[in-house]
Amino acid sequence: MSESILDMEDGLRYSYERKMETLQVLAESSFFTWAIILALSTFWHQSIETVVPRPYLDEFFHIQQAELYLQGRFSEWHPKITTPPGLYLVSLIYLGCLSLVGFLDQVKVADLRRTNAWATASFPFICRSVLRGIVTEYDGLQLLDRTLPYLWSLAEINHAVLNICLFPPLFFFFGLYYTDVWSALSVLITIRYHQKMATKYLVLAGIVSLFFRQTNIFWVAIYLGGLEVARRLRRGRPGVEYVPSATWRAVVFGSWQNLCIYDPLVAQASFEDYVRTALSIVTASVGAFRILLPYLKPYIMFLGAFGYFVLWNGGVVLGDKENHVPSLHLAQMLYIWPYVMFFSFPLLYPYFLNAVIPPKYIHASFRIGSTRHQIPRLIVAIPIIAIMLAVVHFNTIVHPFTLADNRHYTFYVFRILLRHPANKYLAVPIYFLCAWAAITAFGGLPNVQTPPKKLPGDPDAPKPEFPVRISARPRLPPASKASADDRGHHVSTMLAWLLASTLSLVTAPLVEPRYFIVPWLVWRLHVASPWPTGGEAYKKRKKKIRTFKAWYKAVLYAQHDHRLWLETGWFLAVNWGVCYVFLNWGFEWQQEKGKVQRFMW
Repeated sequence: MSESILDMEDGLRYSYERKMETLQVLAESSFFTWAIILALSTFWHQSIETVVPRPYLDEFFHIQQAELYLQGRFSEWHPKITTPPGLYLVSLIYLGCLSLVGFLDQVKVADLRRTNAWATASFPFICRSVLRGIVTEYDGLQLLDRTLPYLWSLAEINHAVLNICLFPPLFFFFGLYYTDVWSALSVLITIRYHQKMATKYLVLAGIVSLFFRQTNIFWVAIYLGGLEVARRLRRGRPGVEYVPSATWRAVVFGSWQNLCIYDPLVAQASFEDYVRTALSIVTASVGAFRILLPYLKPYIMFLGAFGYFVLWNGGVVLGDKENHVPSLHLAQMLYIWPYVMFFSFPLLYPYFLNAVIPPKYIHASFRIGSTRHQIPRLIVAIPIIAIMLAVVHFNTIVHPFTLADNRHYTFYVFRILLRHPANKYLAVPIYFLCAWAAITAFGGLPNVQTPPKKLPGDPDAPKPEFPVRISARPRLPPASKASADDRGHHVSTMLAWLLASTLSLVTAPLVEPRYFIVPWLVWRLHVASPWPTGGEAYKKRKKKIRTFKAWYKAVLYAQHDHRLWLETGWFLAVNWGVCYVFLNWGFEWQQEKGKVQRFMW
């Protein structure tokens, strides 16, 4: 009797372990993530087709232009369309293939909207590829040993990819005939080819990206070009070329003499380190210009092609030029921070939590073990807040379209900001705190252990701050492998992101959530942080889970980043709310009776 009971228990335990292994395989499968996104986007697309079968808002212009292309009338252009014809060319290829095989007789609105289905289906795989490239290269600047990214699990990578594809402003346009989905996808593909150092495909992907949106030039040329410079210039070793918190003179002379850059980890950098890094990159790039030039040819080619287009077109936008005049709109770089905070507060809340609560009162799963991530010093905060106030006072631009169209959520945001003259100034501390959290999170959770200090007399002890001057400048060495103490994103990557985001946003007088999609995507791909508690937690991961309670804890937080679950829940809630309102809360304008208006991003 006792033997049969033991056999039964062993059988149940074996069955339970097999089920857990099956769930683990599903979690680590990219196909599972793809199936979820495809199912949700298909449901969203079908819902739109049922409730909104006719073109809505800017779809009128895009669909009319697509129909001209389908008729072969390539020389005709709709006067209200500002972006290049990439979307219409994709539709021409897609619907042309369907016509050739006999699957399409007459083009409908639904057929054109399904053009985005191909981009939607590709998005999870491209995001996963880019994210894994960031994990293995760990910011695209140094190639890590394949055994080092052990802090990641495939389940967490797939979960992060799922959340990125659920990003509300992106997910919403999966179902409408807009350029944003293909534009974002083309930028990610170009980034992936940059990671793989596939120059021919990089050039092709970059040129294609420019056919979807003009501002992509700043991502395929400036952002990736900046990463390429940092990749080719050797990083100075802490304690050798540069000591921690090196002086300005040390940074300039060290960068010029050794052709290496001062580039600390974001997780260990102060505000001054960002200025030092920028100065170091400029100085070393001037000294190594001849050596860098061959590596920068693709990015110079992108800039040249874009410059030729601007000269040929007589401006940046193709149509509606009177309402889309490029202008200096610095306040856009203030709006991006609450934008990031609103959508990504499940990822950012630990930084605020750890800034106000002593670590001993915080559970290990929520703890960030670094004093660097406390609220910035007053000597740094006061000048930055003063600059923000000056930007708000002198450069707040409210486009006529913003306050004339109550179908967009930005209309209501600006009504709040402009309700009282003081409101826009009271928002500045919010901008500052959101910026601090977003930039801090870019470096990942600061779990990097600094190397122990060497004792005097040790052959590996730090060398003088200024090495012996090199008379003949050597060729740039290949990117070296990073050690476990050099894991994380570097300040140069953050600076490249800031520069590309600034250039792509401040030239737009109109504030739209769609314009922030690519900056958020690139930021989010770098924020997908590894396991916060290091190697000991990884060892625990390898232990088999034998009880439901242990599995429940492991999935929620013990062996999985709990912030990913919070982010998933938040994105699903926002998507449900926005999509429900779009489909069911239609209203009419008095001047357009009988025509349903709908709320959207």
